[in-house]
Formats: sequence, C-alpha cells, structure tokens
Amino acid sequence: MFDCCVMNPPYEKSLHLKIIAELLPKCETVVNISPCRWLEDPLARYKNNSDYKKFEDSVSKKIDELDIIKCDNANELFDIEHSDLAIYKFGNGGYDYASLSKMDSISQKIFDKCKSCKTMMDISTEEGYRGKHDGIIGVIGSHRHPGPKIISDDYNLFITYRETCGNKLIFFKNETERQNCFKYLTSKLIKHYSSKVRQNQRVPWQFIPVIDFSQECNDGYLKEFFGLTDKEYKNIFIDNL
Repeated sequence: MFDCCVMNPPYEKSLHLKIIAELLPKCETVVNISPCRWLEDPLARYKNNSDYKKFEDSVSKKIDELDIIKCDNANELFDIEHSDLAIYKFGNGGYDYASLSKMDSISQKIFDKCKSCKTMMDISTEEGYRGKHDGIIGVIGSHRHPGPKIISDDYNLFITYRETCGNKLIFFKNETERQNCFKYLTSKLIKHYSSKVRQNQRVPWQFIPVIDFSQECNDGYLKEFFGLTDKEYKNIFIDNL
C-alpha cells in the first residue's frame, strides 16, 4: 500500500478512469489531473454504458476534492485540444460529484420533452439509416461540429445524401417541413442545448425532441413549445443576438 500517488494518466477515451480505478485500492491518497467531462455530462445517467455509471463506485465515490480547469484555459496551458480537465484528490470520498452534471432550466425543459415526444433518433431509426432517398430528405449526423453546432449552417449539406457510416436520414412531406427542421436544428435554442449536453463530437440525437415541422420554426414557436419563461426566452434569443 502506497501513501500517495501523483499522476497524469493518458487521455484516451476511458483509459484514465481504468488506470485510476486500478490504482485507488493500492494508495491512501491519489492526486490526478485528467478529463472531467464524464462527470459533467448531464445525460450520462440516462445513457447505456456511460463512464458515469461504469466508474461511479470505483472512482467517483472516492473523490475528496475536485478543481476544474475550463477547456479554454486547459488548451492554452497544455497546448492540447480537449474538454475541461480537473485536478482530483481521491481518498475517502464525499465530494458532491452529482452536482457537476446538473442541467440548467432551459436544457432540462428540452430534455423533459423527450419523455412525451418522439426524438430525432426515433424518426431516423423508423425511416431507416439507408432508407429510400428519392424523396425530400434531411441528413443528420455526418456533418456534426465539435462546437455548439450540431449540424452545419450550410443548408446544402443538410439536403445532400451522402453514403457514410455516421449519417441518418429523415424524410419530409414537403420542402417547407425540411426548411423548418433545418431552422430548428440550427436555432440558438438547440445550439445552447447541444453545448450543454454533448460530451464529444457524437450528437445525442436520442435526447433531441422532434417538433411539428409543419409549423413555422420561429423563436416564438420554440418558446411556447418548450414552455420557456420570459427570462429564459430573453437569455437565449435576445441576450445572444
């Protein structure tokens, strides 16, 4: 048994967590710097086989203290391209790690809609990943962005069929529906939500609710559909102009 270990494990998917889990039973105290997005992801508890679930007993519950280095600062300090890092102190546990993944009120309302509405994953799965593409289609998934955008602002990418392993097809009755869907997925509201819930470049389509694409997708419609308060509406659509 070692008294203390100071470490900086490799940042390769969940490898750093596997190393920490192996080391903790052998040390009274472990001080470590490594990614913390696995704890910050507000959807992790709802995803199958998430690191949040896998390492909760072996790692999360052993955290004594945690200080976050925000992404921009971490990238500048260490010349890396990564998400937030954290300086962890492991020992007897007791740190409130669950608070790191708490959703803001706007994201919570969008997420809650998934319980009563179909999601983008639902309709793309129903219609098939390689479904017929001779109609009016939208392509999601294959042109995702690492930032808050979930799809490109280039409408031509949205309407162009591409044979890739990552794309998902959705079908529309007419061009108006397709344009409204594109406006929705590139709206300030969904960009905000995406920036809060995405863990990496993978878009969580199973947690993005479907709206009525036959309706004009404007700010007022989204406010009413998701039940935003005047303050929430202002924060998204006015303060971010």
